[in-house]
Amino acid sequence: MKHLSCILPLLLSVALMVGCAGEFQSTGAGSGATSDSVTSNDSPSVSAPDTTAQDAIERANAQAASDASNAAAQASFIAGMAAAQETMNNANNQAPSN
Repeated sequence: MKHLSCILPLLLSVALMVGCAGEFQSTGAGSGATSDSVTSNDSPSVSAPDTTAQDAIERANAQAASDASNAAAQASFIAGMAAAQETMNNANNQAPSN
């Protein structure tokens, strides 16, 4: 009985690994990289132009626009906080002293 308690976790681990391996095989996970890298010696057909540089420029422009928008919002917030602080300072200066 003592040996069974030592072997049981090992058997459960093996069953779990086999089950997971079967799931990966049935879903085809990980097999996409090998099929994409296969090339043939046939002459390639005309394909769309490479737009990776243009895509990178568009992403950089979108990020710059987002950064500018965030900077404007932050500046507006800081200006509002400064105005609120000034209002509080003026109210404290005009309050009668005890």
